[in-house]
Amino acid sequence: MEYIKIGKIVNTFGIKGELKIISFTDFDEERFGKGNMIYILCDDKYLPFTIASFRYHKQNILISFENMNDINLVEKYKNLDIYVNAKDIHHLAEGEYYFFELKDLDVYNMDNKLIGKVLKVEEGLAHNNLRIELNDGKKCLVPYVKAFIHKVDLEQNKIWIKTIEGLL
Repeated sequence: MEYIKIGKIVNTFGIKGELKIISFTDFDEERFGKGNMIYILCDDKYLPFTIASFRYHKQNILISFENMNDINLVEKYKNLDIYVNAKDIHHLAEGEYYFFELKDLDVYNMDNKLIGKVLKVEEGLAHNNLRIELNDGKKCLVPYVKAFIHKVDLEQNKIWIKTIEGLL
């Protein structure tokens, strides 16, 4: 089974087993909705949990798990990552991609020359950025905006970018 990271447990909340989380998804209600199955990576094992409640509190997300309504039962999961089964994600519109889909793509310039590999996608205030490791080992950020991203082809594991002086 393949898992996708969707959040991190940062603290407990109250004494009834609620957990405060940081979400890494744009689909909070869908991912953390009551009855959904999530997984916590603990000691190299993905432990399954069914969500009993989901709510917002002061710009934080709070969740609880079925049959885990005591702080003493959930405290051990603080600072652990939350995952979802990859088969449970929905398809995005054409031209939209999940961050994990862009990771490890080979990066080509407009002359079809391999220039590097996408290490990860970093969220920014105005737009997201691709962290790219160039062939010479240097790392750079390329804004993930139409002005720089020409084409993404997941089947070929390639992304083509438009470069300008000073970008790389």
